[in-house]
Amino acid sequence: MKKEVLDKLKDDLNIIYEKYFTEEDNKWIIDEYGEDAFVEFKEIPDFELESLDSELKINEVEFNNAKILYKNLSFLNESQACDERLWAGLCHTTFYKYLRKRWGYDTRDIKEARKEASAIKSRFFFSGGTRSGLFRNSISKCWWLGHNTFDSSKENSFEKLDIIGNNDISTKISDIFYSYSFVANPTILNGIVRMFKYFHDKDIIISPRKYVRPAIQFLNTVGGGVLLDYLSEEDIAKIMIDKIEDIMKNEKNYITKTKATDNKSEYENSIAKVDNKNVVEKDISSEKVVKGNTVKARCLETDDVSNYIVDYISGTNKIPPLAKMFLDCGIGDVVEFKGKSYKIEEIV
Repeated sequence: MKKEVLDKLKDDLNIIYEKYFTEEDNKWIIDEYGEDAFVEFKEIPDFELESLDSELKINEVEFNNAKILYKNLSFLNESQACDERLWAGLCHTTFYKYLRKRWGYDTRDIKEARKEASAIKSRFFFSGGTRSGLFRNSISKCWWLGHNTFDSSKENSFEKLDIIGNNDISTKISDIFYSYSFVANPTILNGIVRMFKYFHDKDIIISPRKYVRPAIQFLNTVGGGVLLDYLSEEDIAKIMIDKIEDIMKNEKNYITKTKATDNKSEYENSIAKVDNKNVVEKDISSEKVVKGNTVKARCLETDDVSNYIVDYISGTNKIPPLAKMFLDCGIGDVVEFKGKSYKIEEIV
């Protein structure tokens, strides 16, 4: 798609959004923006996406389409595959009918069109920047999922994708590939795949929202104190497996733990009172960071606040380098690390 046509379409979206509901083919684009609205980038091989009329669930359809799209468009390099013109062009030509059916625009009431305007922008174009666009555009996200998990050295080139699984694939794309740029590192991604395989081999289906999301958030927290690039696949997998199993364990012991916590709270409250009137406040002025603490620190150069776990990386006897520098420091202390200054704001 030509850049000027792409920009005009996006600018006019609040006016033309009904077209996506009413027009069965893309002739309206040519009528509105001219016969040269599209330019041939490369010859696309003739292939079909997984049918939306099959008995498969939508997550299974998109999972299969990740393989189909990447297999047939594997000639694209990453620079070309980051170009909004390519994906917007395909969404408004080759895959226009597929996308209308995918999102129900071919059957839904036209009254719903107005509230879909912003969604159309992200599904047929890019919105929120290039990285966001890549994993929100309905066709691009499938290609990039296939690209990131394809391994030509394997007998099954999509073995990684099969291990990750198709259950709630949209959440996995968002939480794993879109939300964290460090997944572009093959070692880190392989570690995440190892985590999925660990539970797969135990016949345990793990919910992306309930288990994978907090585990990868925890991995990101660990990354605040150590460069994840220095960890092995095994280290990455172990960190996430331990976190997920900890969540599962806490669920099983929820009632017992809640009761124990309540008793502890009552005890702590009872000794904090003086004459039943004055509460003794904790003196934090002399508190120092020890192993096992979590430190909340602010980067003075960027003003970003992050939590750093001052403890051994799971399965190792190493404390993340930055986290290790917080040892024996107190609230208000500033630590210098790799050219940046980190001020301790809280010790937990």
